[in-house]
Amino acid sequence: MANNNQYECIGFHDALPKGKASGTMTIDQQGIFFQIHQERIRLPLQHVQVSLGGASNRLVFFEHPLVKGWSFYTSDLEVMRDSHLLAHPSIAALFGQAKRKRAFGWGIISSVIVLMIAIPILLVMRMDLVTGMIAKKIPANWEQQLGESAIAQYQLGKTVMDKKASDRLLDPLTKPLVNALDNSPYQYQFHIVNDGSLNAFALPGGEVMIHSALILRAESAEELLGVLAHEIIHVEQQHGLRGVIGATGIYMIASAVFGDVSGIMATLTSAAPLLLNQSYSRRFETESDVKGFALLQKAHINPTGLASFFEKMIEEEQKQLEKIEDEDNRELVKGALQFLSTHPASEARIKKLSELGARADTESMNYQNLSAEFSALQTAVKQFVTDNEGKTHNEK
Repeated sequence: MANNNQYECIGFHDALPKGKASGTMTIDQQGIFFQIHQERIRLPLQHVQVSLGGASNRLVFFEHPLVKGWSFYTSDLEVMRDSHLLAHPSIAALFGQAKRKRAFGWGIISSVIVLMIAIPILLVMRMDLVTGMIAKKIPANWEQQLGESAIAQYQLGKTVMDKKASDRLLDPLTKPLVNALDNSPYQYQFHIVNDGSLNAFALPGGEVMIHSALILRAESAEELLGVLAHEIIHVEQQHGLRGVIGATGIYMIASAVFGDVSGIMATLTSAAPLLLNQSYSRRFETESDVKGFALLQKAHINPTGLASFFEKMIEEEQKQLEKIEDEDNRELVKGALQFLSTHPASEARIKKLSELGARADTESMNYQNLSAEFSALQTAVKQFVTDNEGKTHNEK
C-alpha cells in the first residue's frame, strides 16, 4: 500500500548489480522519481510510457524516451489510482481499460466459483429429478443384468421355491398387472422365498422377491396384488436404481448429467448390497402408491387391497408392541413386520389411498375374481414352508 504517493518498485539498468535492483518510486507534479540502489532517476510525466505486464497484468511498467536504458515496474496496483498519473488522459485510459479487464476477469472467476457451489447444492435439492434423468440413460438390458446379479446374491443361503412351481402359481395373479403396463422395457420375474417377515421387494430390471409370510398373511388376492403393484411401480419408475445413483457422489452424478454415464454404471456393478437394503424416499413411496393404484384399476383388480393391507399391518404391529415391555423384543417384532420398516405406512398414505378409492368409485367397477388362484397359491406356499421347517440350508 502506498504512503504519500510512494511505491515499492524494481529498476533495470546495466549499471545496477546483475542488471536490476529494488527501490522506491515517488510521484508528484514534477514527475516520477526512482531511488534505486545508489541512483536517483527522474522520469518526466510528459511523454512517460506506461504499460501493463506480468501474470494477469499485475505489474505496471514505466519508461521514458529521454531516459535511455532505464525501465521500472511496481506490483503495487494502488499506483493505478495515483491522481498525478490519472491527470494524463493516455495513462488514465490505459488504467481504465486494465481495471475493466480485471473486473471482467474477476466476474468470470466469481461466476465459476458460484457455479461450483451452486451446482452441487442444486443437485442435492433436486436429487430425485436428477437421478431420474440419469437413470433414463442407462440401457434396460444392463439394468436387468444388475437386478439379476443382485437377486442371485440375495438367494445365497435362502430357500427359494422352485421357479417353475412358483411361476405356475403366480402367473394367473401377476399377469394382469404386467399386461396392464404400457410398453414396459422389463421382463418381470417373481420369486417366492421362505421368510417369516412380511415383505416383498423389487430390484432393477423387474426381479421381484415375495416373502412366504406375506402370501400367507394376506387375506385376499387384492391385498397381495396391491403390494406387488406397488413394487412394480418402483421398477417402472427406476426408484431402486435412482436410489443407488444418488449414493454414488456428486462428482459422478454431475458427470452423468452432462452425458457420461460410464462412471455411474461402473460403480453400480457392485451396488447389490445397496439395492437389497435400501429404503425409498417419501416421494418415491407416494408415487408407487398412486401409480400402483392406477395400475390395479387398469388391470381390473380391486385397488383397495394395499390400503387394507397397510391398515391390518399397522393394527397388528400396535397390538404386538403393546404386549411387549422389553425394548429388544419390540425391535424383533418390528423386524418381523419388515414391509412396514422398508415401506413406512403412515396414516397420510393410507388416507391418500382411501381418497383415491373414493374418487374411483370402486364399488361399481367389474373387477376380476382371483380368489381361487390366490387360495391355490396360499395352499402351495403353506406346504412349501412346512416342508422346509427345521432344515438348514445345507440340508435343502
